[in-house]
Amino acid sequence: MDNREPPTPPSATLPVRGPADPDGGASSHAPRRPWHPATQLEILHAAPAFAVIGVGLAFGLVAMRAEPRWDRLALLAGLLVCNQYAAGALNDAVDVDVDAAADRGKPIQRGAISRRAVATAAVVAGVASLGFGLALGPATFALAVVGLACAFTYDLWLKGTVFSALPFALAVPIVPLFGYGAAGRFPAVLWWAWPIGALLAVATHLADALPDVERDRATGVRGLATRLGVGRAAAVAAACYAAAVAMALYSGLAAGDRPVVVAGAALATVLGLAALPVGARGPGGRRVAYRLLLAGMAALALGWAGAVRP
Repeated sequence: MDNREPPTPPSATLPVRGPADPDGGASSHAPRRPWHPATQLEILHAAPAFAVIGVGLAFGLVAMRAEPRWDRLALLAGLLVCNQYAAGALNDAVDVDVDAAADRGKPIQRGAISRRAVATAAVVAGVASLGFGLALGPATFALAVVGLACAFTYDLWLKGTVFSALPFALAVPIVPLFGYGAAGRFPAVLWWAWPIGALLAVATHLADALPDVERDRATGVRGLATRLGVGRAAAVAAACYAAAVAMALYSGLAAGDRPVVVAGAALATVLGLAALPVGARGPGGRRVAYRLLLAGMAALALGWAGAVRP
């Protein structure tokens, strides 16, 4: 599901950035075309999208470890990519006015692609994700519907509300289930994905919003992090992340390969601790801290999947 990685707005007081110059000066390069890979990666919101896609495929590989089904893994990849693209594209199409006011420098604002084209691509990708889910079976199709509904609900209605974290808390735990849906089975131990995934979702959602709390407040975006403020939002994110690590470690030690789950939890802990001082260095540091938490989330998920091997 979407993730706010590129959705966070730069300050409206920053100088206007040219279409191909990320540092703000005039660029000698021609603007990218609508379907240029770099433009499409921006619309995808690459960092969080690749984290979700990677974790989902890893769970699929673990689920099929005894008898890999490459055709079903390809369908799983299609589902994950289309779901993430739909979420990111709709986010950009809905936020055109806010992006312009905050000078985010996104593809629509730069004129690289039209709002209508991005909105159309979001719908097409969303329908395609449901098609891939249906091809994997009715259970995975139902999960795909829930995941897409969470993404679109966030983009259209909940982003600027106190409930902005709710769609993430519902959708992130579905990602491991996508992997096992591709294998056609849902072991009981996967119930741990719900509390662990929900905690990680809230932590990363708040961490993603933290770099732009002041800017979001100035442009009228009143999501959960904006309402909490930097200090309280950071504290809630840290608490949720720590609880997720503890829960993954506990469940992994009880049901899986102890060295593997310890390694995953240890790496996640190191990345989380590294995010604390980095995040105290202002908006730029908070952005780095968010990416450290994304990496920690992936490490924790992969360590748990590799240890428990449901």
